Amino acid sequence: MPTIIIDNLCREVPAVPGQSLLGSLLHEGQPIHTRCGGKARCGCCRVRVLSDGRGMSPRRDGERSLLGEENIAQGWRLACQTHILRDITIHLPTAAELDPGCSGRRGGGKAP
Repeated sequence: MPTIIIDNLCREVPAVPGQSLLGSLLHEGQPIHTRCGGKARCGCCRVRVLSDGRGMSPRRDGERSLLGEENIAQGWRLACQTHILRDITIHLPTAAELDPGCSGRRGGGKAP
């Protein structure tokens, strides 16, 4: 089973087979933000991929339009649209790193 390494929290969690990255992080009680519940509408579940990115599903059009090319070039992905194929390392943004509208609802554990 692939592992999700959360670099800034010094945690490793398993990727849940068949679930998105968002689903896996919520399942493991990790502090990820979401407003739309995984429908690629809010952009609050974004994570920065620190590994090479080849261990993930390709980006869909909705993810591209919501993030924009500059954020994509910096390694950002929407956790709700990303499926893990092998081990990856991510940065999970804190509330201060997200848009103000994203900090109101968080799944999982305590805020980083």
